[in-house]
Amino acid sequence: MKRASGFTGFTVMWAGQMLSSVGTRMTNFAIGIRVYEDTHSALNVTLLSFVAFGATVVFSPIAGALIDRWNRRVTIIASDVGAGVVTLLLLLVYLFGDPQLWQLYAVNFLTGAFLAFQVPAYGATITLMIEKGGYTRANAMMTMLRAAPYVVAPALAAPLVSAIGISSVLAVDVLSCVLAVAAVFAVTLPATPARDHTTAAASGFRREIGTAFSYIARRPPLVGLLGIMLSISFLSAFGWVLFPPLVLARTDDSASALGIVQAIGAIGGTGAGIWLAMLKPTDKKIFRMLVAILVLAIPGRIFFGFDGIWIWSIALFLGWGALPFIDGYNQSIWQEKTPPHLQGRIFAAVQMTENIASPLAYLSAGVLADQVFEPAMRSDGWLAPVFGPVTGTGPGSGIAVLFIVSGMAAVVLAVIGFLTPTIRNAEALLPDGGGETAPAAQTSDTARAT
Repeated sequence: MKRASGFTGFTVMWAGQMLSSVGTRMTNFAIGIRVYEDTHSALNVTLLSFVAFGATVVFSPIAGALIDRWNRRVTIIASDVGAGVVTLLLLLVYLFGDPQLWQLYAVNFLTGAFLAFQVPAYGATITLMIEKGGYTRANAMMTMLRAAPYVVAPALAAPLVSAIGISSVLAVDVLSCVLAVAAVFAVTLPATPARDHTTAAASGFRREIGTAFSYIARRPPLVGLLGIMLSISFLSAFGWVLFPPLVLARTDDSASALGIVQAIGAIGGTGAGIWLAMLKPTDKKIFRMLVAILVLAIPGRIFFGFDGIWIWSIALFLGWGALPFIDGYNQSIWQEKTPPHLQGRIFAAVQMTENIASPLAYLSAGVLADQVFEPAMRSDGWLAPVFGPVTGTGPGSGIAVLFIVSGMAAVVLAVIGFLTPTIRNAEALLPDGGGETAPAAQTSDTARAT
């Protein structure tokens, strides 16, 4: 049987990852609710994400060097299998005992380590499988992996947890990982870009890890673009991790309210991804990306300062809808403007840098919410006279203030991007393919992995 290739092959792999993402989001939803109900601590919830992103940061440099060395199919499958095994271990813990909080942190750490390989491997594979004009479309589809599962995951996870328990959700997650691996086996991957073995042997593994950072540092437009994404990653993660505690705190721990808001927001993200995939290729990616940051900032963050399930739903719908344009156009620029034989390392370096912001945002958000802003927004708190007329006082009001502050900071970030020539004109300043000639291709993946 002939394996699918090109954009069709990518779509097969994407479908497998979509199923896997649904399983993962179901697990995240169920465990997040469980931790908050047990502890009523925003900090404990944020620490789940903190350890996962921390692991991704730690392992990204190693992953980048290995992705450029290894067969891409093997790399992707290994990351999927690893994540599935970790989930299976957690399932066994739930079946034969009651897991402790530290065990949930350990599972998230291991999952984050495998994710360090998966994301840059897929990004580099898109460059090989698809023509330049299709990068944005493919990246739009990849952004849907973040949004679309949230449409169905809460609706699937909530009744399963109520009727059977968290173990049923974990079993679904393990099955979804198996299907994702099967999808990768079903496609033909093109030749892996060759490495300069003479240079690699002379430099050694450690220096290979630093190659990507040196490459980026010599190109001011890439430095500026990475700085924008580092900042937006912090601000986006800062708001995202506080969204569940905000809704739960203001709805008497209503999981159904959280599921409704999350599902509506996911519809916005999915719809935006579909819209982006349908748009024609453009040379104004930076402009559209910065406009999307403004959308994320104002309705997507500041609106969370107001109270009401429908206001939160609109805010998440528009904020999530901005993300495919931010991430999709950003990723397309990196794919177009960097050499394919370095993309494993470059994308891992970008992932590491952006993900450094996320655990810092998660940790600081939890501490600021629990220790500073929530006490300050009680009826007798020192911030209540300032923000109380907008956010109200009591549980969740301090988190609402943090949303307003993060939204204002994102507005400033977008303005900086518009006013900085090396960022605003990055597409014109950078040559396609990084202006480098890659070594001759290695033996094709088809020959080695079919």
